[in-house]
Amino acid sequence: MTAPALPDNFLNNLPPDLVLGVAVSGGSDSMGLLHLLIRAGVSVSVATVNHNLRDEAGAEAQAVADYCAAHGVSHEVLHWHWDKKGNLQDQARRGRYGLLSDWAARGGFRDVALGHTADDNIETFLMGLSRGAGLDGLSGMRPEFVREGITFHRPLLQTRRADLRETLVCAGVSWSDDPSNDDPGYQRIQIRQNLTALEATGVSADMVLMSLSHLQATRRDVNADLARALAGHFRLDRGDLCFDLDWFETVAPESRRRLLNCALQFVSGQEYPPRGAKLMRVLADLRQKSVLHGCVILSDATVLRVGRELAAVADLHVPSTELWDQRWHVAGAHSQSTEIRALGETGLTQCIGDWRDVGLPRSTLLASPSVWDGDTLIAAPLAGWANNWTLTLRQHDSEYLEFVLSH
Repeated sequence: MTAPALPDNFLNNLPPDLVLGVAVSGGSDSMGLLHLLIRAGVSVSVATVNHNLRDEAGAEAQAVADYCAAHGVSHEVLHWHWDKKGNLQDQARRGRYGLLSDWAARGGFRDVALGHTADDNIETFLMGLSRGAGLDGLSGMRPEFVREGITFHRPLLQTRRADLRETLVCAGVSWSDDPSNDDPGYQRIQIRQNLTALEATGVSADMVLMSLSHLQATRRDVNADLARALAGHFRLDRGDLCFDLDWFETVAPESRRRLLNCALQFVSGQEYPPRGAKLMRVLADLRQKSVLHGCVILSDATVLRVGRELAAVADLHVPSTELWDQRWHVAGAHSQSTEIRALGETGLTQCIGDWRDVGLPRSTLLASPSVWDGDTLIAAPLAGWANNWTLTLRQHDSEYLEFVLSH
């Protein structure tokens, strides 16, 4: 067994006075991460997200709480509830990161560690192969990324799950197994269950990890060059990501693919890029309106615009005090019945004034956040009717550059 250890570059980059947030589900990966952090003397605070999808989840969260109490570590359970809309895995992932980001912000933690391992990275690589992915999709999971101002770290991407579990057994630390991790209805689980057969062909886990390392190094260099070239040729316009169209069409095809991939993920908030074949169809004619990955791509004479798609947010309703679509806050005369939802056709017809004067495409306005009380539209700031409500976008131009660099 290779004794698992946290990477030196990760530990050395942690400020001495830092309290590190740690997401711990109770499974072996996250429990292993927590065990290694405590053993290394890192000051930590722990959060467990209960998705409320299994009866056992409450007991698993309590087991994490008991472990934390025994080691003098603060612990909080964050609850997520599925509204039965959209893809469960995608909604659960978005909800989980949203809860963790808010928890970290409340606690003053700038950094949160996640327990993804080398096995997760290998599976992500193989899933990328199945989609015909390019350099981005084949470079595996990012060692770190920023979401809503919080930096998430994956320090165990070189650590095998089996080694981590053996370390936990030797230390007398128990963990919980989520039965969904054995459900062959998910592609990732199918790949996980067939890894042994793949290794029998000579494609070993170590060789995949070596390839991942080479691909990640190449991606870092490519991204740095691309970010330098991108500066000054894009902007965020009220939530839409806009590029200088003439410039965009002159860059190399691979650069266009990477920029659009990043734009779609940045605007939609999805962790994974769209399938390569679908993206290539969009890139074949950028001057034709397209819909992909929860976004609308359209252009005029000078601007290529990537905005949110109405269908992707049409069923997204949250209280007006909460974050909408992981990107928007509103401020105004909140009440128990006011909520944020997409403006849609019904809202557009209720707007006071002419929405054409605001300078945004109709598709952007339809998918824009608006304030409602029941069936009555209260405010639609992006459509020109603020009605004493204000909108704040939790994204900035610089974050897209950082997104390109980190992807």
